[in-house]
Order: sequence, then structure tokens, then C-alpha cells
Amino acid sequence: MKKFLIVILLISQFVSAQSKSYQQEINKHRTELNEYFKDKNKSPLAKSKIKKFTGLPFFKTQEKYKVNAKLSYTFNSPVTYISNTAGKTEAYQQYALASFSIDGKQLSLRIYQSLSLLKKKGFENYLFIPFTDNSNGKTTYNGGRYLDTTIPETPTGTIVLDFNKAYNPYCAYNKNYICPIPPKNNHLDIEILAGVKYK
Repeated sequence: MKKFLIVILLISQFVSAQSKSYQQEINKHRTELNEYFKDKNKSPLAKSKIKKFTGLPFFKTQEKYKVNAKLSYTFNSPVTYISNTAGKTEAYQQYALASFSIDGKQLSLRIYQSLSLLKKKGFENYLFIPFTDNSNGKTTYNGGRYLDTTIPETPTGTIVLDFNKAYNPYCAYNKNYICPIPPKNNHLDIEILAGVKYK
């Protein structure tokens, strides 16, 4: 019995250490994002708003929103043209369909590669996930949010999607930006209370 309790204690300490490490990762990510918004040379904010900027509003970090998704590869599918806020379209290659669950609900998202970014050095493995969910227009931006990730170095048929890193398109802050509009088939019928809020 004593050995069993020791094992339970060790597992609990390991999980606690993992949670702390993950929280530190998210805190670092958010600090870097805020610093980007404060940078007058990079910020999507209008110059008049940068001086008043004190930080983005975020949901509380919850590890349930970091999911391992199963991939069904679709990179041989026809080119997809995604509408943007300027009334035009942008060309993307659908890379895969990602399937996962949150709170016991089965969900899926289409993952894309931008055909224009594919031509730029350093962005060859960049993956883009525009999505909407039931929180839009309530606690998050009405036009949906984005996730970025990269093609896994070792193909395993899975990918990590971390909604704690979900962010708003720049046009949420500045009308001078042109942003891809999440396709209707990339809607999650659930509230994703993670990542950047909107107010």
C-alpha cells in the first residue's frame, strides 16, 4: 500500500510539473504577442492606439484546449479559394482534415497551406487554420479566429492544435488590413473559450 501511494504521489508531481511548464509556455507566448502589438514598427494597431495599448485580453489557460488531432491528408485535393475581407479570394491547398474531441464532442477542422507563402523562404512548412466557433460575437471576434502550426518533422498521422494560442485576424484591430474569412465548413459547434478574447 505504501509503494502504491508513493507511485501516485510521483505521478501527481509529474503532472503538476507538466502543467506548470505548459503554463510557462503559454505565458511566454502571450508576452511575445503583447510585445509585438506594442512595437510601432510591427503592430497591427493604428499608431494612435499603440501608446494606449496595455495588453490583449486572454482566456484563462486550459489544457483541454490543447488537443492531439488525427490527420486525414488531403494535399492532393484541388486548390481552395478562400474569400477575404476585400471581397477577393486567396489560393490555398488543403493539407489535411484534423479530427479531435473537446469535452467529449467530436470536432474537425480543415488545415490549409497558403500557396503564396509556399514560395517564401522559411514558410514552406507553415500551416494555417482559420475557424469560427459559438463564442464569436460574444466573447471572441465575430469574424472568427486563426491558429498557426507547422508540418510535423516526423509524420505520425497526428498534429497538436493548441487553441490557447488562437488569435484574432489583424482586421479585428485595423480596417486597413485584408484578412482571410474562415470558410463555413471550418465552424466548430462549441464555444472555444481559449486564446485571445475580443472587446
